[in-house]
Amino acid sequence: MEEAKSIRIEPSREPYARTKHYIPVGPWEVAFLEAGQGEPLILLHGCPFQSCEWESVIPKLAPHFRVLAPDLLGLGDTLVTLKQDYRLPKQVEMIIGFMDAQGIDRARFVGHDQGGAILQLMMKYHPERIVQAVLTNAEAYDQWPSDEERPYVAAIVNPLTSWLVRAALRLRWTQREIFSIAVSDPKILSNSLLDIFVRPHVATRKRWRRLRRYYRWQLDREHNLETQRAVDGIRKFNKPTLILWGRRDGNFGTAIAERLAQDIPGAQGVEYLEQSAHLPMLEEPQVYADALIRFLSPARGAGAPQAVS
Repeated sequence: MEEAKSIRIEPSREPYARTKHYIPVGPWEVAFLEAGQGEPLILLHGCPFQSCEWESVIPKLAPHFRVLAPDLLGLGDTLVTLKQDYRLPKQVEMIIGFMDAQGIDRARFVGHDQGGAILQLMMKYHPERIVQAVLTNAEAYDQWPSDEERPYVAAIVNPLTSWLVRAALRLRWTQREIFSIAVSDPKILSNSLLDIFVRPHVATRKRWRRLRRYYRWQLDREHNLETQRAVDGIRKFNKPTLILWGRRDGNFGTAIAERLAQDIPGAQGVEYLEQSAHLPMLEEPQVYADALIRFLSPARGAGAPQAVS
């Protein structure tokens, strides 16, 4: 593939990432994690993370579902080129193609951060592919990127500062400083977790250029409005939906969670993880997984949705 950003065997990859599989989907080769058997559950990660953000909850979900967690375009280890489009509509196209390649007609979905934005577009354009939906600390409406992350995004995009940021990101202190905005307790930022967050972006110069391309669209106002344009679609989505949110998130706060619960007819309300910020699947993995299992049980997915009043 022209200007591929990752290879299947890469010595710098952290151990969990080495368990990824690859599957051709259109012009991409999608990296993904898979575990378990049964009805499919697709986990969509956030930005600037990768599918390994689900590493603590996948083993808890695998006894109940066939869990699939793909790397999004422009992030993780999915193979793309520097000429391709990583914006939300293309992400949706990739997820639909990924489902088709896996022989999956309908699935349960969990979407976090940008994965949550993708899920909102799917609610509008492909509701027939969704059995149930869970949104976690998601990009929504016209309120992303957040004020907390915007300076870092801008510094990575800016040609005068970009390569300095890349060099600084090799230092543990810088990694902890940047990613501390995503967690309630910085103590969870172990060296192995920081490697999962950072390695896909700094391993090669081409990977860094890929991140810059991805982040330029994060700052593109027209692209930001894709989730605002999806609002009329989510207001018609009456399948069972749970808003599962880290209460202490300084990036996407409780007001967004409550607004989503009001706008989505199938929403079962908001369930907060009290000790979590932006990454509840890593901060409170057992509580998070238990909430998913309760909500996503096959019996509930087969039943009629219950709209909140």
